[in-house]
Amino acid sequence: MTLLSRLFRRAPVLDVPPEFNRNSATVTALMPPEDAGRLLLEKMRTRIGFESYADKSLLDFGCGVRFSQAILNTKMPFGRYTGVDNFAPMIELLQRNVRDPRFRYHFLDAYHPLYNVAGNRLSATTTLPFDDGEFDVVAMFSVITHQYPADAEAIFTMLRRYASPRGHLFFTCFLDDTIEEFEDRSPEKNGGRCHYNARYLTSIVERCRWRVQNIAPAEGPLIADSFLCTPA
Repeated sequence: MTLLSRLFRRAPVLDVPPEFNRNSATVTALMPPEDAGRLLLEKMRTRIGFESYADKSLLDFGCGVRFSQAILNTKMPFGRYTGVDNFAPMIELLQRNVRDPRFRYHFLDAYHPLYNVAGNRLSATTTLPFDDGEFDVVAMFSVITHQYPADAEAIFTMLRRYASPRGHLFFTCFLDDTIEEFEDRSPEKNGGRCHYNARYLTSIVERCRWRVQNIAPAEGPLIADSFLCTPA
């Protein structure tokens, strides 16, 4: 963004303190979070084949803040947005500050060795306070990149019930077909950087009653490898 465009940019509808923006420093250095969020939403829209999100409902699992900022701050046409995350202070901030009736947020007290060590373990029977088949799109950006296989399977199974019969699942991941199944490459082995063999990850997804439509390579540093799926 040029200096001139920064000077004349409108004040954001949703202004989030930096400590709630947990995107990688590389991406944050490239552009403001609402611009990164809009680019990712547009990439997902194009992959799915939607003309617009204006009449669509999105469940964003592991939501962070940038999609809310993108929709609100860039006046992106959008139907309904639901964000779920295990970072309680961020969810509380969004609930306090986003008054738009198209938006809602839910704190899921889910265990993660890096992000929420006091949370509860997810399972296939974990539920969310939404109607079955409610969403046109279920999205996970930078979620499976931090999940061990058993936790990934629990998440895919849990989210399957909330996709409409003609809905879509879009998620990013780290793929490496030189490994047999799975590796956590974080030094602490705490889910910091989880890599999957594509065939192995596909087998997990399919066990959870999703059908893989296509897999796309990373477009670094903005987006990792990604799957587009539909209900099976």
